[in-house]
Amino acid sequence: MSEKGKFFTGIDLNDEKAMVSFFSGDMKRPETISTVSGEERFQIPTAVFCTGQGNYFYGEEAIKRQDRTDGNFFSDLYKEALDPEHVAYRRMLAVFIHRLMKFREQYDRPGLEPYLAVSVPEITEQAVSLFEFIREELELSPENFQLMDMGESFFAYTYHQAESVCQHDVVLFDFRGETIRSIVLHTDGHGAVKRVSPTIRQWELPEYLADHPSGKDEFFANVIRETFQKRVISGVYLIGDGFDGGWMQETLRVIGPNKRAFQGKNLYTLGACYAGYRNIVTDGWNYYYDGPYKLRGEISVQVLRGGAPCFLRLTQLGENWFTPTGTYCFLYDGDPSLDVWIRVRQRMDARVETFTLDYMPERAPRSIRLCIQAVPVSGSEVMLRIWDDGFGELFESTGMVWEFPISL
Repeated sequence: MSEKGKFFTGIDLNDEKAMVSFFSGDMKRPETISTVSGEERFQIPTAVFCTGQGNYFYGEEAIKRQDRTDGNFFSDLYKEALDPEHVAYRRMLAVFIHRLMKFREQYDRPGLEPYLAVSVPEITEQAVSLFEFIREELELSPENFQLMDMGESFFAYTYHQAESVCQHDVVLFDFRGETIRSIVLHTDGHGAVKRVSPTIRQWELPEYLADHPSGKDEFFANVIRETFQKRVISGVYLIGDGFDGGWMQETLRVIGPNKRAFQGKNLYTLGACYAGYRNIVTDGWNYYYDGPYKLRGEISVQVLRGGAPCFLRLTQLGENWFTPTGTYCFLYDGDPSLDVWIRVRQRMDARVETFTLDYMPERAPRSIRLCIQAVPVSGSEVMLRIWDDGFGELFESTGMVWEFPISL
């Protein structure tokens, strides 16, 4: 199905608020939904109020009803739903996201398949588990769902802007509450496909500076100096409520007039739409995001197919470690040793590791059917799993399983 057959929903989700944008192949750029007609009010509190009659209210409407006794109020949905024991919050977050996706009805796009891309502050095992639950609740196929961190949505947004913005390193400063987070994107310009790697840092604004504009200005100016050190910067983005109030004077002087600087709040939700689009449409797209949850290498085994040797790739460089991998089956030829080719990022040569399948059943060669799967457990660790699958009606499976850890 082409990109024109999908309608992309991009959601920026954090502990307290969410934003939602939509995009399709016939639009020039994604559009963010405003909660107030005629105004740019994009942030929606992650809150749901459910009445005893099964009616739901969302965001600000839910908050207005939080003290009522004729229903249940759920707030900070993402923060609470990360706990796998908070099943009610998980279901309410799924209801909340479903409501955000229904904003697509404002667009005349009948027949387009829904694709959901979600940006969260950080990819953790808890976040992966939560969104697998939500994906199933929303009845979305794995092919129509994508989870990313803020760095990847920033990357997808940035590299869809003018080339002058990302000519050198690009920096985002996200200032919310007392926390300042920086994301620096650096492009490795070698090769047909350019690797973009993030450097993420975090600072806490001292409490005594919260209501001291000039002190806050100097503190953040020093954060910028530290971040810019020994880098050539071509683009700067400032997002978050922390930049409100017109206190930036020294800050803007340090950023300087030679860098393109932008300020806004809906970058992550726009970037999520772009990331979803580029997950489907790769033509002309020669960048990939090398974030902390991307696989650092690929694993292959050599097999005979149609009598000719060929390599079977079990993992893909640059894929998310939590993306499901394929299972492949083959006939065992009697050799208990298995050679595995491991190619890691930025190295031309592959290393070969040999694993031994001990205690194989004593049968004639090619009468044992084995299955193999490489299961990533992080961006740099993979568990190679092999098991006896039986041999039709002739032999039942012995239940034998071999597992070998592989480091990338």
